[in-house]
Amino acid sequence: MTYEDILNSHLKYGTTKDDIIKRNGYEEILENVVVAPWWSHEIFNDKGLEIKQINDKVFNCYGDNIELSYIESKCIGAPSTMECILPLGVTKCKNIIFIGSCGALDEEYKIGDIVIPEYSLCGDGASRYLNKNFEDEFLKKEYPSEHLTKKVLDLLDKDDIKYYYVPNISVDTIFGQYTHIDTFKELNVKTIEMETANVFKCSKMMNINVTAIFCISDNTIVNKSLFSGRTLEEKENRNKVKYEIVPKIVIDIFKGLN
Repeated sequence: MTYEDILNSHLKYGTTKDDIIKRNGYEEILENVVVAPWWSHEIFNDKGLEIKQINDKVFNCYGDNIELSYIESKCIGAPSTMECILPLGVTKCKNIIFIGSCGALDEEYKIGDIVIPEYSLCGDGASRYLNKNFEDEFLKKEYPSEHLTKKVLDLLDKDDIKYYYVPNISVDTIFGQYTHIDTFKELNVKTIEMETANVFKCSKMMNINVTAIFCISDNTIVNKSLFSGRTLEEKENRNKVKYEIVPKIVIDIFKGLN
């Protein structure tokens, strides 16, 4: 299936590209876009950018040699995120940086560490809707764009920021994932989250560059899950990375694309 197939299916039932843009409030989407399932646009509040609210989910940010649209989807999981990503194919969007939290599946990784996914294994069901006849996507590798990911890695190396570049898995459930942790470890994935396999697949269909930046929020392997075990110090360190380091990386990357 191609992205054009999806658009033609909409048109078949009376929906045009303009209808899609208006429905999603994407009239003012810029070329560079940040997509965040849950993180607020407020992470850019003190970064020297003028922030203009477009609607309840879209915020355009302007600064010296940079402008970006921030989509705050306010929901988690591949199905909901796909509703934000796929309409970008009929906008000016050329580059997407996905930002958010992930869990660690290796005792070496600390809460607050930065992760760049080498690829994401599909553990979601929503991606099947991007295939004819609902072809199974389970455990298929989906890759970010090589060029944009390299820019992120080069920047992190240049600024001497510690990070991990590792295989990831995207799953459909937080509560239900724990019975499968041993299986995930056998698949040699080092981190776990809920969206990027689908985000990478959607972006490739739309010919939009994409990469992702994660901040580790928990580590199940050392009994520091989202439900228990994390210290206040660890949470504060994660918030420092979330509010200070990740926004700076995004700004520097998009400045480099201008």
